[in-house]
Amino acid sequence: MKTYLKFIKYYLNLLSYIAPKYGGKIAVKIFQKVRIKKIKEIETDFYLKAKQFKIQRKNAEELHCYEFGNPNGKLIFLVHGWNSNAGSLTRFAFEFAKKKYRVISFDLPAHANTKGTHTNLYDCKNAFKDLLQYINPKMPFHVISHSFGSAVIAFALSETNNKADKIILLSANNRLKEIFLEFQQFIGFNNTIFKHVAFWVKDIMKEDLSKMTIINRLKKVSFEEMLIIHDKSDKVIPYKNAIEIAKEINRVILKPFKKIGHYRMLWNKEVVNESLKFIQNKNKIK
Repeated sequence: MKTYLKFIKYYLNLLSYIAPKYGGKIAVKIFQKVRIKKIKEIETDFYLKAKQFKIQRKNAEELHCYEFGNPNGKLIFLVHGWNSNAGSLTRFAFEFAKKKYRVISFDLPAHANTKGTHTNLYDCKNAFKDLLQYINPKMPFHVISHSFGSAVIAFALSETNNKADKIILLSANNRLKEIFLEFQQFIGFNNTIFKHVAFWVKDIMKEDLSKMTIINRLKKVSFEEMLIIHDKSDKVIPYKNAIEIAKEINRVILKPFKKIGHYRMLWNKEVVNESLKFIQNKNKIK
């Protein structure tokens, strides 16, 4: 792996002198690669017990979707994170289904059962928009998202007329530019390549990378209340992101935890219970 990274670093930095635009495109392609598609044993029950359906998308791979609970119950969408799958939210799906909610989730493009190896925020937020259009909810619904999934729902909902009731963000990132800066540091390419990465991102998203924040999008989303759950020691997405979002967005409860991890939190009983209390109006915003 180290040899591969050294080669990529050398190759991209060489391209910065002879073909910087192409180098930026290559870097973005590497960034969009989904690296984990295997479903863990702990997640298999989700796929075995779900009512499965597929959505045919225009000029895109079909969506693999999953439903639990009461088909006439209050609707909750679950949106997983990068390099993950719908089954990562198994515990949430099962617990809310027990409470007679209608729970719907899906595998993001290029993840789990969905074909393809590369995707990006543009395709993923459009996938969620396609799911919303297919389900066509007539009443406000709840949304629970993890990590990258929080960017997906923020960008998608900001571009629709759908109204959300409760939104729960689990370990959400705010500034997308920081993710690309971490990627730059990981690979080791220079600022010339990064500048062209930003150009390619703008070409895909039709928005400057520096302006792409969850806060900016959430301000355009119609919702009643929001709960943010974040580990103060999260090593994947720093806790400061939760503080930023809670400070700028109205009607928010910030619930910090300790030592629940970034991924382990999805199986934490207390996290699920806090989410249940919030959805069931047992944790009111003062």
